[in-house]
Amino acid sequence: MKIIFSENESKLVKLCKNGDAKAQFKLYKLYSKGMYNVATRMTNDRVTAEDILQDAFITAFSGLKKLKNEKAFGGWLKRIVINRCIDETRKKRIIFTDMEMISGRHLEIAEEVDDSLDPELVHSYIKKLPEGARQILVMRALEGYKHAEIAEQLGISESTAKTQFFRAKQLIVKMIKETGDERESGKVFKGESFKA
Repeated sequence: MKIIFSENESKLVKLCKNGDAKAQFKLYKLYSKGMYNVATRMTNDRVTAEDILQDAFITAFSGLKKLKNEKAFGGWLKRIVINRCIDETRKKRIIFTDMEMISGRHLEIAEEVDDSLDPELVHSYIKKLPEGARQILVMRALEGYKHAEIAEQLGISESTAKTQFFRAKQLIVKMIKETGDERESGKVFKGESFKA
């Protein structure tokens, strides 16, 4: 999700810093859908995503005076949402497996989800992934985090982040093949080949 900021939003953030409830509501309406989508993709649970969204906005609005650059609000809010999702993962004690057997081989590691596929179809496959693989796929392919950043955020090795990302891609391609649309299976991800 790319954050596009306008001067109007900058004014809203300034008003929010002064406790303006109407400005807070407008800012909430502006960002809530996108942040909810991030939380839903990462948690695969709508109720949890709603709780995370509410908590993230409460945290953002209560800490807004610390934000020096109003234009950084969207990125800052997204980081809060992702951190809350990661906290939920830790509560569930999800274990990320480091698949060393993959690390020495050349892998096709995609950087983005292919835009030509139906987003609803891709989203339905992402929801079926195991939680650890799903979170890493969302953070890398959809939110643009680097493997090192993912590793740091989740408290895992960079190698584990890369292999879980590769595993998630493999599982999605397998799901597509199982649904019978094999011509789409090679189009889920775009990217270039490099060592994992």
